Formats: sequence, C-alpha cells, structure tokens
Amino acid sequence: MPGIQASSAHQRRPKASRRGRFAAPASVVVLLFILVLTASLAFVSCSSSSAVAVTDLLDRAVQIDEPPVRIVTLHPTATETLYRAGGVAVGRDTSSQYPEEVLDLPTVGSAYSPSLEKVAELAPDLVIIEALTQASFVDQLEQLGVPVIAVRAASLDDVSKSLTLVAKIIDTKKTADQAIAEIQDRIDTASANAPEGKSILIFIADADQNIYAARADSYPGTVAALLGLDNLAADLQGASPYTGFAQFTPEMALQSTPDVVFTITPAPLPAPRLSQLLPMIPGFKEMPAVKEGLVVELDPVLFLQAQGPRMADAVEELLDIVNNL
Repeated sequence: MPGIQASSAHQRRPKASRRGRFAAPASVVVLLFILVLTASLAFVSCSSSSAVAVTDLLDRAVQIDEPPVRIVTLHPTATETLYRAGGVAVGRDTSSQYPEEVLDLPTVGSAYSPSLEKVAELAPDLVIIEALTQASFVDQLEQLGVPVIAVRAASLDDVSKSLTLVAKIIDTKKTADQAIAEIQDRIDTASANAPEGKSILIFIADADQNIYAARADSYPGTVAALLGLDNLAADLQGASPYTGFAQFTPEMALQSTPDVVFTITPAPLPAPRLSQLLPMIPGFKEMPAVKEGLVVELDPVLFLQAQGPRMADAVEELLDIVNNL
C-alpha cells in the first residue's frame, strides 16, 4: 500500500552515534598515550636506578632492589666496614663493639651462632656477614627473604674491596674512597719507617696449650708483611682452629731464633696471657727471644677479632712495638 514519502527537504537527519559525540579528537588520544607511556618509562627507570647489582667477597652475585635502611651486621669485620663506609646498623653481633656508638644497638647473638629469630625481629633489609667464618650462614639468612652480602679483611686489598662494595650499596662512594686513601697512606708511612731484616713469630694457643704460629695468610701475618717483617712461619703447613695459623711444636721452637716473639691471647682476663706462659713451656722457653724477654702481647681485638678498616691501626701499633724494643 503506497505511503506518503517525505520530501528530501524534510527527511530526518541521521543521529550521530554516541561514540562520535563523546570521542576525543585523535590528536588528544595520541598525546594522552604518549604521556602515559612517558610516565610509565620514568617509573621503571626510577625503580631500576635504585636497584644495585653487586658481587660480594664470596664471589656471589647479589641484587639489592632498594637502598637499605635497616642493616644488621653479624661480625666485627662487617660492622666496622659498614660504619667506616659511612653507614649505620640497626643490630649487631655481641663481638661488634666498635665504633662506640654500636654499643647502644640491640644484639642478635654471637658471631659464631647468631639467632635468626632475633635477626628477623629487627626486620632488616640487608644483612652483612664475614666471608671466611660465616659463609655457612648464607642459606639460612636468605630464607628470611633478605639480601645477604659478605665482606672480608684477609688483606689490604680485601679491606678496600669490602669498603667499595658496601659504599656502592648504601651510596657513600666518596666516604669510602676517603677511608681507603687514608688507610693506604697511613700504612705506606708506617712501612717507610719500618726496620729492615727484623724476624718475628706470632703465637696463639688453644685451651690445651697447643701453640700455633701465624702464617702469611693470617690477619696478623698480613699486618706484619705490610711492614716488611720476616715472618719465620710464613709458609708453615698444618691444621689449626685459627684461620691462617698452623701448629708450632716445641721441636720447631728449639730451632727458631726470631728477633721478636708476639703472642695473642683470645681469652679475656683474668685468663693468663700467653706471653706469661711461654717462659714455662718446654721448647719455647729455650728460644733466645723468650730468654731475653723479647715477647710482646698483642691486642686480640685489633690483631684477631676485628679484622677490617682498622688494619692501619694494627700496622702502626706493631711498628711502634718493633721500633721501641
């Protein structure tokens, strides 16, 4: 049935789509996309720039995602390295007693058996250990979900590397560089003033009075070498409960003629000092240096327990002793 057709002049205009009415111009869409992309890239860049990848003194690759602000140290070497590099800790092992300000920090047990529970209670975002004596702790500590790095001070190079490592993580490169330069300068000055041709032995004893001598790879052996002293036990072989030491028998003592004998007594007073006991031990009491009273007790903290940035202190103290005998 024919209907009435509307004339072309009066035909209804097609409605604009809702999308067409509200869509932004293409140029605005592109601009918004660029802004969002730029912001995203800036965020990723900022996040990645705060992350640090390092290799510690156990040759482990460690990723630090954020700058740490709650650091726990589990060894005097770790504690002193952190503070000399310009950092601070929120917890420490009981043997860490330098610098003085760490004495106010909560403790997490000894360096030999730290408490993982106490470490966790401090909510650390970084744990620093000592490489030679605490490597076995790494797996347990990492179960806390915390990055762990190891430092070491078996040599002057180790001290410098450890300071550089920690400084990279806490962003204190200038402080660490200054510390490294000062340590090197002090050791160089001491070495220039050391006597030539002076032979030594450095002894330590266990609870059964077995005597051990410091080799070249021990910390006190390293300190002596920096002064050019002739360590008669430098290449000595044998087992010992002390890192870098080897057993030294009475028979060896009878055949040794060092100019000076140094002793280290780890046990605190009132335990007798090894320097007092040597004149009563067969073989050792016959050594010329012992007979002449040229036996000097060394500070066990400086020469054994707190290996690290105070290496220059140990070098200067040893030099002072040798030059004044």
